Amino acid sequence: MTVQAVSQEKQGRPVQDYRLLLKSLDNAAFDEEGTRFVARSLSSGIFWQTFSDGEILGLASVAQQHGLIDKGLEILEWLTDQRPEYEQGWLARLELLHLLGRQAEVATVFARLPRHFPAEKVAEWKGRFMADGGLADPGDRKEAVLDPFVRFRRDQDDITLFMRLFRGREDAFARQWADREQGKQGYVPVPRPMLAEDVREHLQGRKTYGIYLLTGDSMAWTGVIDVDLIQRLRDREEAKKEREAIRREAIYVFRRIKELAAKAGLTCIPEVSGGKGYHYWFPAEEPVEAGTMKTALQALAREIAGDIKCFALEIFPKQDALKGKGYGNLVKLPLGVHRRTGGKSGFIPVPMDKPDQQFAFLRTISPAPAENFRKLAAGQGKAEVIVHPRQSEWAEKYPELAVLSSRCAPLGQIIAVVRANRELSLREEKVLLGVLAHHPRGRLLLHHLFSRLPEYNRPLLDYKISRIRGAVLGCKRIHSLLEGQVNDLPCVFEQVSGYPHPLLHLPDFREQPVPVSERVVNLQDALLNLKTAIEQIQRFL
Repeated sequence: MTVQAVSQEKQGRPVQDYRLLLKSLDNAAFDEEGTRFVARSLSSGIFWQTFSDGEILGLASVAQQHGLIDKGLEILEWLTDQRPEYEQGWLARLELLHLLGRQAEVATVFARLPRHFPAEKVAEWKGRFMADGGLADPGDRKEAVLDPFVRFRRDQDDITLFMRLFRGREDAFARQWADREQGKQGYVPVPRPMLAEDVREHLQGRKTYGIYLLTGDSMAWTGVIDVDLIQRLRDREEAKKEREAIRREAIYVFRRIKELAAKAGLTCIPEVSGGKGYHYWFPAEEPVEAGTMKTALQALAREIAGDIKCFALEIFPKQDALKGKGYGNLVKLPLGVHRRTGGKSGFIPVPMDKPDQQFAFLRTISPAPAENFRKLAAGQGKAEVIVHPRQSEWAEKYPELAVLSSRCAPLGQIIAVVRANRELSLREEKVLLGVLAHHPRGRLLLHHLFSRLPEYNRPLLDYKISRIRGAVLGCKRIHSLLEGQVNDLPCVFEQVSGYPHPLLHLPDFREQPVPVSERVVNLQDALLNLKTAIEQIQRFL
């Protein structure tokens, strides 16, 4: 199809169709089917004239990621010809030519640059692309282009680190297969030790592997807490109805598991699995008895299992020892492509589109001592309120929030959302105000929490607090606001009669005899207002 024909066709089609195509190309799976889709879409002609510079650059990157090198060069050439003022387009084109070893074409491009850029900038770029060393390893340039992320994946130190953190059975591993048409997936055993080249294939998305967690003598180098959506919410329409609860619980589980692990002296590596949930990995310095690993992780899971309804927790390994000739439980390795969904896995909270940062994150990780797993499994290290060591100052300064986070699941989830600097829904905001505003230190607590939000407005928050009237928002009302229909409340109080509400979890709480007001009625109120103002000034500075 000619450019003119494509242009005529494009005039009869809305631009937004191409925006949707761009999104589909960016999300295409790194498998044969995904590559065919990308190649077919990019072969239809030039459709990106109205795209922004960055979007066109992203389109070229998609082509490279799927091995369509010539198409990537074609897009970059169009970008530099039509938008010569865009520096990143020239840099991307030079880098790709340099990686391919096409130095003659690099020189040709440099001959054109003085028309568009100052001489000192051109000289700087020549030092990067025409010197010996350059930007890329002068070794296998073709491999480097086929996988844009190879600069960190091919580093043997990173491969070694990966194999040490995610280590399983010595003499076997598994390869994932999937039938997308029938929606089926599974694993087939590979009866040999895993090699560095296997890990490289997995990281590049060419194949997807999993590890059997139990060694031949029933020990485990790592364990996993698998956090998946419950069966009902795996339906897209059902998940939409519970979107806010899913978001809130996912943040809560992330923060809570990390805090519990830190308190127990365990290393936790959270990962988006690429399937229907999350994996929380717990590597050990030395192999731990499989039963001990299982029991230790069960102790962590019990602390939060009763606080969530959208997710189910599953512990791996499930077995205490190998039986018969089987290999035991397996888990998909991180940083791979799920063969059925096409989803890429990645560590939290590292951006999924920043592969270099994924390994930079791993380099900060050290496996936990095996003894810490044994202590936790033996029942040591448990506490009614478990606080991350780095948050001890926060808990000491705001003990009410620490207690409520631990004992009231809905409030704990909302507070976790706030501390993650995420936005609150109107109902979540209503719950916080309806509960905390009735506490004597409520104004201070609310300003502390809301100041972490992007749209924090101190005068507006003071006004909202002043409008709170009546009784503390009760447990039944809170659950109905956040979860819909309420049957049996999961709340547990040591001593309560009559009207249950979250502030009863606080041993020193006393009902306020007068409604909440902006007016300062005594010296204690004035002191709290002063503390609130000082904290906001310190935060601003």
